[in-house]
Amino acid sequence: MNVMAKAEKKISSAFIYFFGSFGGILFGYDIGVMTGALPFLQADWHLENAASLVGWITSAVMFGAIFGGALAGQLSDKFGRRKMILMSAIVFVVFSVLSGVSPDMGEASAYYLIIVRMLLGLAVGAASALVPAYMSEMAPAKARGRLSGLNQTMIVSGMLLSYVVDFLLKDLPGEWAWRLMLGLAAVPALILFLGVLRLPEHHENHRGQILWFGNGLRFYHRRNILLLGG
Repeated sequence: MNVMAKAEKKISSAFIYFFGSFGGILFGYDIGVMTGALPFLQADWHLENAASLVGWITSAVMFGAIFGGALAGQLSDKFGRRKMILMSAIVFVVFSVLSGVSPDMGEASAYYLIIVRMLLGLAVGAASALVPAYMSEMAPAKARGRLSGLNQTMIVSGMLLSYVVDFLLKDLPGEWAWRLMLGLAAVPALILFLGVLRLPEHHENHRGQILWFGNGLRFYHRRNILLLGG
């Protein structure tokens, strides 16, 4: 509250919009990265004839995302969008690294990776639910359509990034290739965490309204003013 009572605290609008939608990069990257990683993983763990396990490894993220998306909205109402995005980024970093360092224990390795990617899916689902909500709250009405398009652009950019990474790592030894492909997902997640640390939480005034003026954002909260200028 003391921070809000101070003079002006300025944060670039472009910075807010970029990192507010950056979660789409994570969503897109993890959707696309398995395309290149899977052939190396199958060869390394001898899963060529284990179609069911391969299917579960591939779809585990989306299975976890169902629950992540369902829970994220309720938790963000209680703890705030920004805090939940930060938590999602931490979960993403942790389980991306754990995916990359999966132990080689025969068939048990596949079950380990399935569980880890399901937990990773919680962060993927949370990001897909939280980013549009956060952006809609932070954006003035006249810009919401464009910013919705920005979120979709981030998702497909994440997919493109995963394909580029897969291509660049394809000549590495098989065991290293797929591990780096999966583990490098932690990098954009870390960038998201550091960027979102500077973003404002959603604030409302005493009438439950967000007021917009000029090129920046001005949040009025119980007569204390936080200015976010672009």
